Order: sequence, then C-alpha cells, then structure tokens
Amino acid sequence: MRKNWMEFQVEVLGKITAEQDKWLRKNVDLDAGNLRAMSTEEIRKRFPGKSKPAGDSQSGQVSTVDDARLMRTFIWQSYLLIKSKELEPVMGNMRSFWYKEEGPFWKEHGLFESDDGPAVSSIAVRDMVNAFSELEDRVVDDDLKAGDMERIFKGQGRELYLTDKMSKIFDEFVLLKFFRFQDEFKFQDPREAFSIIGKNRPRYIFFTEKEGLFWFCKEIAKTHGITVVASHGEPGYLTMEYFADALRARRVKNVEIGTLTDWDPWGFNIAESFGEKLGHPVFGFDSVNTTRLTSLELFTKETIAKKKRDLNNVSDSKKAQVTAWMEITGGIYGERYGMHIDNAEFKFIRDAVTNWLKQVSKRK
Repeated sequence: MRKNWMEFQVEVLGKITAEQDKWLRKNVDLDAGNLRAMSTEEIRKRFPGKSKPAGDSQSGQVSTVDDARLMRTFIWQSYLLIKSKELEPVMGNMRSFWYKEEGPFWKEHGLFESDDGPAVSSIAVRDMVNAFSELEDRVVDDDLKAGDMERIFKGQGRELYLTDKMSKIFDEFVLLKFFRFQDEFKFQDPREAFSIIGKNRPRYIFFTEKEGLFWFCKEIAKTHGITVVASHGEPGYLTMEYFADALRARRVKNVEIGTLTDWDPWGFNIAESFGEKLGHPVFGFDSVNTTRLTSLELFTKETIAKKKRDLNNVSDSKKAQVTAWMEITGGIYGERYGMHIDNAEFKFIRDAVTNWLKQVSKRK
C-alpha cells in the first residue's frame, strides 16, 4: 500500500540529523494536519501572528498570521505530498509554485490582500520591488511620492513580500539539505541558456551580472575554453544548484571565479555573493576563490566624465551601502559616483580576463 504524506514525514524524521531535527521542530508545525484541508479560522488559530492597529475596527487590532511559520509548514507539507504522489511536482520555476500552490492558498484564506503580516514601510516595499527585475527601474531613488508608494504596495507589495519570503524559505530547506530544488519539486533552471561549461578549463569561471553581455561571455568561452555565466542581477540558489551540478559533472573541485559587475555597491555585493553561494558546503567544492575584474581602469576618463552615476540620491536604506562601498573602493576619484559596466572598454576587459587567467592558473 502506498504511503501517505504523514507516513513519509515519520520516515523522513527518522533519517535526518540532530541539527536538522532541531531546526525543523523550531520552524515548522510538524503536528499540523493537512493545511489544504483546514478552514481559515483553523489556520489563523494555528499560526497566530502579532496583532497590529486596525484603523476603524472596534477592537483596535487586526489579527494576522505568522507568515514565515505558515509558509515553511506549507512548503514542508508540499514536499511530503509530492513524495507520496498526492501532489504533482512543479515542473516549472519558483513563480510556478506560487501561481499553482502558494498564491491560491493565501488568497483562499484572505491572507493575500487583507493580511499584511508585519508592517511594511515604504522603504521595505522599495527594497522588495528592487529585488524583482521586472520592477527594478521603477524604484531607484527617493523621488516617489507617498501616493505612488501606496499604489505599488496595494497592487503588488504584499505579493512581492510573500514571493520573496517563499524563495528564501525554499533556500533554507535546500541549504539545510532537506531536499534539492531539482528532485521532488522538479524546479527547472531559469538561467540555463545563459551559461556555458568550459570545454578545456571548466574550473575557471567568468561571471557577469549582465544578461546583455552573454555575447561577450560566448567570446570568452571560445577564446579561453573556460566556463562563463551571465546572470540578471544576483543568481538564486536554484540556478546555483544546477550550475554546481554541471561543474561537478566535469569533476571540478577547486573553482576560480573572475567577476565583471557594475562599479557600484550593488555590483560589488553581487560579485561577492556569487562566490559565497557557490562555495556553500551544500555544493561540495573543495575551494572557491573570487577575483574582482571590475576597476576604474576598464573605463576611459572621457567615458567616466560623461556617464558616471550620482550615488548621493539613493534611498535612505541604500546610503549605508554606498558609504561602506566608498570606504573600500573610494568610488570615483573619492566621490560618490558609480559606473555601469556596459560602458567599459571591451579591449580593456579582454586584457583583464587574460591577466586574471595567467595569475590564477599558477594555483593548484
């Protein structure tokens, strides 16, 4: 007889480590029944959040749910339901899971529009909007009026908050080795078309945050026989899992990364994050070293004078990032300016890649 999801839970709990068990019992309601069969009242009672002011309500408080605990439990149960074949694998990307499973659940129980969870300030909404590329150019500074921010929040802020949280929770489960993106859920790699595993020297990786520079990546792969990746901002762990698998399939153990990103705080952080993510123990590499290829030497003085970006007018939440970056790099001649890497001279970039490979090829 086929096991149901609760029987699979007992089986899984008997195989995990003490550390996994401790985290799971702290963050997931393992004793909850099938969430998909619960009433809204049962869910709110089972996953209470902190009450918050409610405007005109008689009680003066609105009951909320604990978004994080509820979502972790929902994803955990989805994993078990797929294992027991009571739920179909996603066979899509992370958004597919949101549209098919998570989003409808939140909407059905009135948690999507009416339940905001924790208070979300305009700055928090701004940061969440920036995290999604399709809205990236809409929120870049403090020029938005209160009405504009309210419109964004009411229309998309709650969904952005929840989908961002969902993605991070999936990361938690994967990094703690409860499951992989590819296995039960069968998530597909959204960036498969923008990477090439090197034919001759796969352990050397040229990475750029710019999808539009994949043409240059292909040139580098052909010229040097190395691995290349063009992302769209910071790659997620789903993409990194597929990428790491492809490298290990070529018996790569020690990785050398050369990063080409914007000359600004966010490009700086993306370069660092790419190496940190690939170096996570879950991916099993012996060593991962990162070299930043971006410098002011990649731009002509004329280009810098014409196309430098003023970083003084960023949102309050980003000013600290600019200050920290300035302390490390000095910005542009000591001033708070940045440059998009698209404006660099490619002959200079080619030389930087060649010099980087000469330097790191001396390492074992």
